[in-house]
Amino acid sequence: MKKFIFPLALLLLSFCLFSQIEKHEVLVTNVVVPVRVFEGERFVDHLTIEDFELFENYEHQKIEALYLIRKTNIEREEALKRFNPALTRHFYLIFQITDYNPKFAEASGHLFNQVLLPGDTLTIMTPMDTYALSKKALETKSKERLSSELLSILRKDTKMGAANYRSLMNDLRRLVRSISASTQGAGTVNLGFESESITGGFDLETLLQRYQETLLKMEQLRLVDETKFIRFAAQVKKQTGPKNVYFFYQREFRPEITSDILTKLTSLNQDKPEIIGEVQNLFQLYRRSVSFDVNKITTAFADSSLSFNLIFMHKEPENVSGIRMREQSEDMFSAFSQVAKATGGIIDSSQNPSYAFKNAAAISESYYLLYYSPKNYIKDGKFKTITVRTKNLDYKVTHRKGYYSN
Repeated sequence: MKKFIFPLALLLLSFCLFSQIEKHEVLVTNVVVPVRVFEGERFVDHLTIEDFELFENYEHQKIEALYLIRKTNIEREEALKRFNPALTRHFYLIFQITDYNPKFAEASGHLFNQVLLPGDTLTIMTPMDTYALSKKALETKSKERLSSELLSILRKDTKMGAANYRSLMNDLRRLVRSISASTQGAGTVNLGFESESITGGFDLETLLQRYQETLLKMEQLRLVDETKFIRFAAQVKKQTGPKNVYFFYQREFRPEITSDILTKLTSLNQDKPEIIGEVQNLFQLYRRSVSFDVNKITTAFADSSLSFNLIFMHKEPENVSGIRMREQSEDMFSAFSQVAKATGGIIDSSQNPSYAFKNAAAISESYYLLYYSPKNYIKDGKFKTITVRTKNLDYKVTHRKGYYSN
């Protein structure tokens, strides 16, 4: 019996040790980091592998290869270990807009005449749908026709996608005018046949409630869907080669009841707690916050190794009596600016989306690829931060924030 127990105990001990080794298995992987270096506005193209320092989670890493890329060509390489960079480019144009801008025609022409090359892919995402340019179309159709088709899609989808938005905006205007009119007299508000469908015959409490309901509906139309963005990043991650995203985001405004009207409403209805309550609800509604986890989106986009470029389009607010058009773009601009920084992309704010796109596309064409194998790599699913710097501290260096070790 003792002779049997000893080998069994040894076997169990060996199994336990083997399990521990498997659990803490150290793997070897290669990480590639697209890097852009600037001196002012000029891309610095003379750097060598010795000019860069790279850190993962603040631990120094050995760079094993450097490739200088221009469009789809390797212009120069230094490789302690040879790699085979994928250079097929993928372009994504995403539009979150409510108004078609005629300058899109110039941007579209530049895209097809100066940017896209054979082998590139193009995906357009409008407020209504997603469109992929087929390889056959790129080979058989003229650049002018492709540009015209893109603009036709963008005009149509912008008009359709913004129809509900504009309808809600018109409802808000009529409601605010009705609420404003209530401060001029007592009783119910009726502005006649023009606004009967939305405001006719309603008392002040109902008007305030309908205003809030309509405002919430408008919010739902313009809020960013976090799940869709995360799913988009996961899909793009599967693609090899450079992935350039250009996000056209238009300045947004929300029609609010002016403070003087709200003050009058409060003063005239001190004996009506239901009115005071609705006014207080409005103040809470106006204090909106970002509806998604910014850090979650920035890390997901950085992990996918795409370059996210934010093109913020200016738009002047309308002048409507009794209505304050409050800008509500600050939160989205701040969030997407962080995404751009985390992916090595750029942020451009302009009244001319064509100029902004040309600038972003030009910057995207030149970059370095740095390869390294992380020390003591563990597949633990955690986000690993990447820091790249040059020995010349005056240079500006942009790159993705890191990756998940999945």
